Amino acid sequence: MTNQLPEEIRERIREIVAEILEADLADLDDEKSFTDDLEADSLLVIEIISRFERDLHIKIPMDDLSELDTLPEAYELVGRHYAPEAVGA
Repeated sequence: MTNQLPEEIRERIREIVAEILEADLADLDDEKSFTDDLEADSLLVIEIISRFERDLHIKIPMDDLSELDTLPEAYELVGRHYAPEAVGA
């Protein structure tokens, strides 16, 4: 089940991705592929997921690791594991 993510969580996801991929927030949109457009390798994707877990207080199963290549996929992934009370939202 995917939760509707609050805008501040969606923005935090964008910030995490931009920081790890060393991309400008203005250049990060829903159409960009992390691997094809922003040159992320598998280690950077794992780092993104690790930061989601740490900063958003969620746990993402290993089975979900291959599902992350765009912002909409990141929102979906976090949404499946996000609980507002866990982050004080």
